Amino acid sequence: MRKPVRPQARSATKAPAFPKNWRQVAGNHAISELAKVRPKSIKHILIQNNWNSSADLRELMDLLKKLSIKIEEKSDADIQKICPSHQGAVAFSDHNLNFNYENAGWKKNELVLALDGVEDPHNLGAIMRTSWLMGVSGIIIPADRAVGLTATVHKVACGGVEHVPVATTNNFSEPFKKLKEDGFWVFGMSHKATKTIYDLKLPEKVVWVMGAEDKGLRIPTERACDELVSIPQIDANASYNVSVATALALAETKRQWKLS
Repeated sequence: MRKPVRPQARSATKAPAFPKNWRQVAGNHAISELAKVRPKSIKHILIQNNWNSSADLRELMDLLKKLSIKIEEKSDADIQKICPSHQGAVAFSDHNLNFNYENAGWKKNELVLALDGVEDPHNLGAIMRTSWLMGVSGIIIPADRAVGLTATVHKVACGGVEHVPVATTNNFSEPFKKLKEDGFWVFGMSHKATKTIYDLKLPEKVVWVMGAEDKGLRIPTERACDELVSIPQIDANASYNVSVATALALAETKRQWKLS
């Protein structure tokens, strides 16, 4: 009597390996903006093989075909292995968005953000979208305890990542020192402050320093600021979402500059 033959297990499909220094850009709006701003940086596109059934993906595909970019069709499951936050397509760009705060050629009114440990990619994405629309020159983030430019950040920012360069640093002391030498005032957002953003007469060059979602600013960061300020609120035990607080600070800065 012959022994039953066991069916061979199917080997799992391996996700293709892309260089680690390539940015993963997810989200149709983010990919469209990337294609408009720096199309030559796009090295590869993955798109769902049923893209023709989606109006958004058809529109994206029309744009990408005009640019003669390499496009590879894959199943939703295969793209999920590479980028779980995709919306049917993922772009890979070799352009690094580095913020050169040491030699930026500053103008009259300039805005810079420093994010002291923002870890939620949705918050960073929302901040970058607002920063783009508010004309922020660049964002500085710490190398530790902080989210980087993930695919989710690109998707939430809806193209904002392409317009706001980012610098990563081991501590804020060096960039703050350089920015102060260039005429910037550094304001840290803190619940400990007694002065609010509406009490300030904001200067022409401003660095807003926003704290982490759970603990706010670290003590060394507070010490590196010129002044700590707060946003008025009716409950001292609650706090604003960091992306909302950032938007309020940027909007007040723009308002004062327009009035001056």
